[in-house]
Amino acid sequence: MTKKTVLITGCSEGGLGAALANAFHDQDFHVFATVRDPAKATSLGRKNIEILPLDVTSQSSIMECLEAVKKRTEGKLDVLVNNAGALFFGPLLDVSIEDSKRLFDSNVWGMLAVSQAFSPLLIEAKGVMVNICSIAGAVRMAWQGIYNSSKAAETWFSETLRIELEPLGVRVMTVMLGEVESKIYTKKQAFHLPEKSYYRCIEDIITKQSSGAMQTSNEPPDMVARNLVQDVLKGRKGQVWRGGVAGTAKYASWLLPTSVLPLK
Repeated sequence: MTKKTVLITGCSEGGLGAALANAFHDQDFHVFATVRDPAKATSLGRKNIEILPLDVTSQSSIMECLEAVKKRTEGKLDVLVNNAGALFFGPLLDVSIEDSKRLFDSNVWGMLAVSQAFSPLLIEAKGVMVNICSIAGAVRMAWQGIYNSSKAAETWFSETLRIELEPLGVRVMTVMLGEVESKIYTKKQAFHLPEKSYYRCIEDIITKQSSGAMQTSNEPPDMVARNLVQDVLKGRKGQVWRGGVAGTAKYASWLLPTSVLPLK
């Protein structure tokens, strides 16, 4: 294959993954757009956007996708974008441990499993790994401790991979993503507090936050995607802050004392 290649996880319609697929396509990449259910990525049926099924929590699904890509690219991959993930809300005293583990399977272990599987292709191509993390991993916000801790884990995984893959010729970009317009809030399970929760008196506030209604600085995914593709093409590595309020979160996490950082 003569074109540069990119594989992106989590490419359901209306999200950043789909926008990244289009943005890389516009830069003449051959795009492998992966999604758990290919029916949710039909809008990507453009020339050189190849839709593949991939469930990042399933090792067999990862290996099937890997074999398909290897056959198409002769064992090389120029860019891997780990974008797949899920949301999770709830006070830590009330969250289900099993549901919390499933979130980590998707957001943390899924990212690592895909990275492990595709790293030989990246090493062969001296390529780039892009991990879509979040400003949620850098600041503390009530009612989303499980989600934030998964994003903090992603960030440290990514930054450690950057150190470990650099001697092998692979560049790693850790995207600290801020507020972006997305359908991810419509995909999560309906939020309800247990009857005996200490927080029942403010359930409406927590529900509003879990619906995304409190995000007031969302940037269009197409704009964020174009900026990220340019970051890749310009050779950036390490932490890259993109999306609404990302700049504010960046400097707050660096400059403000920890007593000021919690966002209530």
